[in-house]
Amino acid sequence: MKKHCIYIVTDSNRYYLEVGYCTDLHLKLHEIEQARGSLFSTAPKFNRVVYIEELPTFEAAQKRVNDIKHFTRMQKERLVRRNNPNWLNIIQRVAPQTKKVVVYA
Repeated sequence: MKKHCIYIVTDSNRYYLEVGYCTDLHLKLHEIEQARGSLFSTAPKFNRVVYIEELPTFEAAQKRVNDIKHFTRMQKERLVRRNNPNWLNIIQRVAPQTKKVVVYA
């Protein structure tokens, strides 16, 4: 059974809030990160998933997305702060970045 998720992503300054729907959050986050600057260099750089909600059906998820898209900014911020008061990234990177290590022998 597919998971129907809605999410809110934001940039590092919390200036933009984008609401969306997906069935695979890790894949969607990867798509968002790869889309940075591909068309326009001034496009917002979404890098944090700050809100996730799972719903049982596609219809319920679409209805919830439309409801949240019609929220004011204050209502969206309140929704995020209720579950994530520090606006931390909910989804961690699947493959952490590796650091170069120098070994002196």
